[in-house]
Amino acid sequence: MMNIKNTVVLLLVVSSCAPAIKAQDTRQSAIASMHAVDPSAMDPGFTHAAPMAQKLVDEALASHPAVLLIAIHGGAPKYDIIASNFGRIGKLGDEDDLRCIRTGKNNLEVDATGKHFEAEVPLRDKSGNIVGALGVVFNYKPGDDKLAKERIAMAISNHMSAQISSARSLLGPAI
Repeated sequence: MMNIKNTVVLLLVVSSCAPAIKAQDTRQSAIASMHAVDPSAMDPGFTHAAPMAQKLVDEALASHPAVLLIAIHGGAPKYDIIASNFGRIGKLGDEDDLRCIRTGKNNLEVDATGKHFEAEVPLRDKSGNIVGALGVVFNYKPGDDKLAKERIAMAISNHMSAQISSARSLLGPAI
């Protein structure tokens, strides 16, 4: 028969052997853990407000609680971030962003921490023309269904596309 002392020791041994359970990020913690942007990665000439693009981001976040971060890259030829829920407005598009825009193919990747999955998908206007890229970030753990996350990103992109009359309209008023 086990006494209280043996039970406590057994619980300590079992709990020390259990795998560490990582908490999933919230939107706020994901934003807080982002590294600072090198000033050379910013477009000093970008001064446009993008109310329509920001409205699309805000609506997508309200409709998709599983999404941590969203960014729209628009404004050819540099494809800066023109709207997001984490700032960095005016950050130049990087190689992944530009490749997605040039090829029309999705970029899917787990980040270096292994905690986040990003689906970067082409953003199109109503006519089907690529007007930028949409980056959508989710919490991730091994075994998660990456295709399901990609489908959510594509659904968000398709919903946004139905509201985009042209690349220029992203920088226009929110309607």
